[in-house]
Amino acid sequence: MNTTAATPSTPRGRTQFLLLATLFFFPLLISYVLYFWFPGVRPSNTTNYGQLINPALPAPPLTFVDDKGAPLDQSVFTIRWSYAVLAGSDCDDHCLRSLVMTRQVRLAMNEKRSRVQRVLVLSDPAAVAPVLARLKPEHPDLRVIADVGEPGKQLSDFLQPAGAASYLLDPHGNWLLVYPSGGEIQTDFKGMQKDIKKLLRLSQIG
Repeated sequence: MNTTAATPSTPRGRTQFLLLATLFFFPLLISYVLYFWFPGVRPSNTTNYGQLINPALPAPPLTFVDDKGAPLDQSVFTIRWSYAVLAGSDCDDHCLRSLVMTRQVRLAMNEKRSRVQRVLVLSDPAAVAPVLARLKPEHPDLRVIADVGEPGKQLSDFLQPAGAASYLLDPHGNWLLVYPSGGEIQTDFKGMQKDIKKLLRLSQIG
């Protein structure tokens, strides 16, 4: 008698679980789709700290090399959320400031930091190895590469840099935000941290 009475509750319990799961995840899915695929419906009074690229711009075909001269392509920016910092043949004071800022923001992500990477993009392939060696003690997670694309087909042409800045790209290689250098350090840190936390909460990619 007890076994017979308990049997109908199993499918009913599974249905209730699926209904609850749908109610929980459906709003997250809808918010992600609307935010990334229908930028026209985003509210105009966004609360992001960085300068929003609206709509987000997909990166064109790009060509890089690593510190050993091995060729890389734009998949460098399709693994995780990426803070890109552009420099010439060396990393000057403005560049170093951007690296320190992005390092602190990434460290503050705690267990989610593995979803975020930092990439320093130089213009001189010969400079990658010595710059990497110099920066690695203070920036062990930093990836240093060189852009070897033809003029007009480089990352700097795509990002349209205005002075020293750091750029945030999503794991699909879309350019989402730019952070010009020169602001107040604590304000910049809190603003950048708020932006990336919101993006990681809205999206499970990367």
